[in-house]
Amino acid sequence: MPATVLQPRRAASPYARRLARERGLTLEELKGSGPNGRIVAADIEAYVTRPPAPVAASGPQTSALGTTVQLTTLLQLLAGFADADTPFTVEDVVLRAAGCALDDVPESHSLAGAPVALEQQAGQLVFAEIRKGSLGPLRARRLKALEAGGDQSSEPAALSLKLLAASDIRPVVMPLKPGRNMRLVLATGPATGECLLSFDAAQVSEEAATALLTRFKAYLELPLRLLA
Repeated sequence: MPATVLQPRRAASPYARRLARERGLTLEELKGSGPNGRIVAADIEAYVTRPPAPVAASGPQTSALGTTVQLTTLLQLLAGFADADTPFTVEDVVLRAAGCALDDVPESHSLAGAPVALEQQAGQLVFAEIRKGSLGPLRARRLKALEAGGDQSSEPAALSLKLLAASDIRPVVMPLKPGRNMRLVLATGPATGECLLSFDAAQVSEEAATALLTRFKAYLELPLRLLA
């Protein structure tokens, strides 16, 4: 039978050994601050009173819902406005549709006025109280904000909105923007659009997200309601 190898006994003061026994500690898990690494009473007290290791903050619990939006009626309506020298764009309509959908589903957010962050190449533009005005004043606000430039990414918003002019692209994974619990991405084509709503499931319920996406889709497919 092989001989048992004995581990060297940790050096510790008698008082430190007694404190360790009383607190259910083993000397092997302690670090000594005395001469030659000897464990003293202060080492026991420091070990017992040290703060717990910080728990890493968890990120958003991102979920997503997608849908196909019929855009034929909307595009015909915009073409008619263009012929009448009222050049509304898809961006104007989509921005208003998102704001109206947020007002319809207040349980999806907790922000008064349901601000929407419109994503641009140089940052974000934030628009609040979208439903209170018609499409014309909203377009004027958007053009003025574009002309002024700047980035409003630090301002609160219920969601961020991004448009992709790509009829053959279906958004699948779109990470949330910092400070936003929801992100709505629409890839527009000549007749349909592919829409993806990403949301933090820890902040927004699946039921609220579903209702929001349903309302957004309905506004785009029946766009006359957005002109009121």
